[in-house]
Amino acid sequence: HRDLPPATLDHCIAQHTNREPLTCTYGDPLSTRRMVLAGGSHSEHWLAALDTLGKKHGFRLDTYLKVGCPLSDPLAELTEESPTVECDTWSVKVLAELQADPPDYLFTTSTRTKDEGEGPGDFTPFWYVDLWRTLDEYGIPVVAIRDNPWLFHGDMSYRAADCLAGGGNSDSCAVARADALDPVDPAIEASAFSPNVSLIDLSDSLCRPELCRVVEGNVLIYRDENHLTTTYVRTMTPDLEAQLGP
Repeated sequence: HRDLPPATLDHCIAQHTNREPLTCTYGDPLSTRRMVLAGGSHSEHWLAALDTLGKKHGFRLDTYLKVGCPLSDPLAELTEESPTVECDTWSVKVLAELQADPPDYLFTTSTRTKDEGEGPGDFTPFWYVDLWRTLDEYGIPVVAIRDNPWLFHGDMSYRAADCLAGGGNSDSCAVARADALDPVDPAIEASAFSPNVSLIDLSDSLCRPELCRVVEGNVLIYRDENHLTTTYVRTMTPDLEAQLGP
């Protein structure tokens, strides 16, 4: 099953044509303390570690996930002609559920890799900041995690397994850290005026000082061009715990 996150295996991430809020419960389902994991597949791939921490520390983890859709607060009117109508319709419905039943925390991503031609490094899209402000109005604290590096050489993305199968090794198949990540987490500046946002950055668990490799400790880090394997995410559970704890 290509080392996929639990929500994909449980058919609990909305696919491209499904605009309804699809939710499943992980962690400790009986706990009154509740975290929501929201967004697209780059939020989803932290699920295995959060599920483990929820069971260990006694918090419930509810997921609102949709393929290709970071949660957002769309300001424009929803029309079928809009290129983002899929994600926007889903987001509006998810936000309504969050407003009606606010969790203790919402966990989502804080950055993304710059598109080819705009790089190097990563950035925080303005609509992430808009979302944080909306959630602040709802009284929902946010835990926002820096996105993982995406694999690319020049303007070509590549799958980790293909590179390794073609005779590469973890160093030659790596992406330079300076290409994938800014020297300083861009979410720090972006969230400066959002007091409800706490940041997590696990880049040092994914990358060495110069390279973000595709294998560490004989474990494949990436299952494709930009998604983490669930096995590697599980190895990062103690690092996530250390930053999430406070």
